[in-house]
Amino acid sequence: MAGIHEYNRDIPAIENNYSHVLSGNQTHKGEQQKMAKYAVEMFGMPYSISGKRRVEFELEKDAKLTDIVGALKREVPVLEGEVITPGGNYLMDGFTFNINGRFYTDDRTLSLKESDRIILLALATIG
Repeated sequence: MAGIHEYNRDIPAIENNYSHVLSGNQTHKGEQQKMAKYAVEMFGMPYSISGKRRVEFELEKDAKLTDIVGALKREVPVLEGEVITPGGNYLMDGFTFNINGRFYTDDRTLSLKESDRIILLALATIG
């Protein structure tokens, strides 16, 4: 029968094999994920609803629009149901992102950079 000391020496090996599960911001094999800081400026109705002109947060590098919307929902919960689809990570009809001068509503493949200028605003119709 093995003594208690023989069992204890195996514990560090188990912890090392699962260290990526125990610590945050790491990939499957324990490699560090690259994080980036993103900022979203809000104008019009999003600003009126939230009372915030700018929201900053950290996400994984090359975040998608759905990641940005999810972070906005987390940081400014009042936007859900008013600007962000309830239970989803998509903008409601009538709202859009302007990213570096181009408009996007639901481009799920667009990868964002830390340097991108991201603006959330309402689409306005006249006439």
